[in-house]
Amino acid sequence: MRFVAVVLIVASVGLACAGQMKDSRPAQSSPAAPAKALPNGVWGGEGIRMDVNDGGADIEFGCARGTISQRLVLDAQGGFKLQGTYKAETPAPAADGGSSGSGVPATYAGVLNGSSLRLEVSIEGQDTPRVFDLVQGDQGHLAKCA
Repeated sequence: MRFVAVVLIVASVGLACAGQMKDSRPAQSSPAAPAKALPNGVWGGEGIRMDVNDGGADIEFGCARGTISQRLVLDAQGGFKLQGTYKAETPAPAADGGSSGSGVPATYAGVLNGSSLRLEVSIEGQDTPRVFDLVQGDQGHLAKCA
């Protein structure tokens, strides 16, 4: 009987130690999940159309164009704030170029909510940002300048 009690005690201590060793091992880290980005494709709304791709976005306004030259990675709140350019256009014939220069710096700040995007465009030299509501898959509603 004594022998059985000793075996049970040794077995219990061994299992307890094994459990502690398992708990003391560092957790294996899994590879970092890729950063969530604004889905690629067309996003549009009143006065705007934005084509998003892995390298950024091309944006068309009624009388202007814009670019963002980096991936639109979202933060934990579903937002982004990126630098880009904004170039006003004129109704001049394409042979004349329509406008000059490469545009001015602009800040594009967006917040994604489901398939809707609220985009705020702050253009250098302008006091008030322009705000647009875009929907994924919408081609946009543009009235080109005349």
